[in-house]
Amino acid sequence: MASDVSEKVGKLRDQATAGIDAAAAQAKDMAKKGADVVQETARAAGETGAAAWDVAQQAGARAREAASELYAQGERGAREIAARVEERPLAALLIAGALGYAVAYLLHARRR
Repeated sequence: MASDVSEKVGKLRDQATAGIDAAAAQAKDMAKKGADVVQETARAAGETGAAAWDVAQQAGARAREAASELYAQGERGAREIAARVEERPLAALLIAGALGYAVAYLLHARRR
């Protein structure tokens, strides 16, 4: 009977050891898969960040180009207006006065 119990204990111990070994192997496999997923996610995040940086750089460059173009257009317009004012100072003065009067009239009309 003692040898029977000893055999059963031995079998249970072997089964427990096999179960623990299988669980450990499964845990290692899951940890490796988890590490692979984390590594892939980090790589994808890095690529996404780099792509976002490139897009931001391109948008900044386009904005600078547009701002430079608008500044140049404004500068040309100001020079043209200045040239016309120099050609006809009296007409420019009358136009400026008329515009001032119109704005004042509109503002005064709004208060009523």
